[in-house]
Amino acid sequence: MNHPNLKFPVSTGGAKVRRIEVVSTDPTRPSAERVQLVQVERPVLQTGQARIGMLAMTINPADLLQLDGRYGTRPALPFVPGHEGVAVVLEVADDVRGLAVGDQVLPMAPGGYWTDERVVSARALVRLPAAGDPLQCAMLTANPATAWVLLRHMVEMEPTAWVIQNAANSAVGQCVRQLAQLLGLGVVNVVRRADAIEGPDTDRQVWIVDSGKDPEALAQAVARATGGHPVRLGLDAVGGLASAAMARSLADGGLLVVYGLMSGEPCAVPAHDLVFRALEVRGFWLARWFADAANREKARSLYPDLLAMLQAGTLRIEIEAVYPLAQVHAALSHAARGGRSGKILLTGEWFDRIARPAGQNGQPDMKGH
Repeated sequence: MNHPNLKFPVSTGGAKVRRIEVVSTDPTRPSAERVQLVQVERPVLQTGQARIGMLAMTINPADLLQLDGRYGTRPALPFVPGHEGVAVVLEVADDVRGLAVGDQVLPMAPGGYWTDERVVSARALVRLPAAGDPLQCAMLTANPATAWVLLRHMVEMEPTAWVIQNAANSAVGQCVRQLAQLLGLGVVNVVRRADAIEGPDTDRQVWIVDSGKDPEALAQAVARATGGHPVRLGLDAVGGLASAAMARSLADGGLLVVYGLMSGEPCAVPAHDLVFRALEVRGFWLARWFADAANREKARSLYPDLLAMLQAGTLRIEIEAVYPLAQVHAALSHAARGGRSGKILLTGEWFDRIARPAGQNGQPDMKGH
């Protein structure tokens, strides 16, 4: 996508750019002491590289975990956080082909996206083929991809099969519901509060309010909701006792995939279910799935498929608020709140210059965007 509001050639301004740096992962210290907005020298472009201007960046649970030193990767301090976003190409090296200044791109290099600009390998950029909402595109690479892999590549599923998920109102949960509908799968959506229910019950989407403390009660509710049809795949974002409740609701031989750590507690699946009911429990981390060479062919079609769904309007994630990069502490505080109805995003300088939606006056609240 070439931005009509951007004049070419691009002037990238002075010699410095803003970025967020994490100087401590001690969760007992306030974020204002651990997360800083700094200015650094603009790096020189090398062979094979592109300079990108970040439009919008997502605050994901993985980012909050990494800020507290609890994520699967722990960069040396100080580090630039952020695993996901959308950008515009500002400059390309002379040897780079297939990218042009003004193209909107998904950067796929690991981490470091909470910044106004970044220099990356041109190979790490996925060009977006058509105009799209930059805020929606910023959320495409993590949660929708996780949901798609969980539904398509964990276990063979018949089109009429049922899936159960907890944290069903989360971003991944939203994507699971939308993608399952496209695939013809039924979904049992488990939430902990009645006000977290995000839609009416249908013949293929049902909602159950459950605390996770009584596995038998949840299993009975699931059986009623599905008309007794077996549920062979469970998607667990919570862990702890919720894992036991999810496992009890699965059919014998079912698969429970644990992909989140929301409770902060160990998975509590009883040995009885593993031994006598032949349940399988498997952990999932999208970064590790991509790193497995056995998934290379599957991975090639993943983002083109998701982009097509985004363009068709069949995939969309709710946004609760958008903050400029300079308000990162307010954004982090908002992202850590319970009971949110959508994602929290950050925007960089280039969003203000070329991509701000009409009528957006700089206020952070964009609920329902």
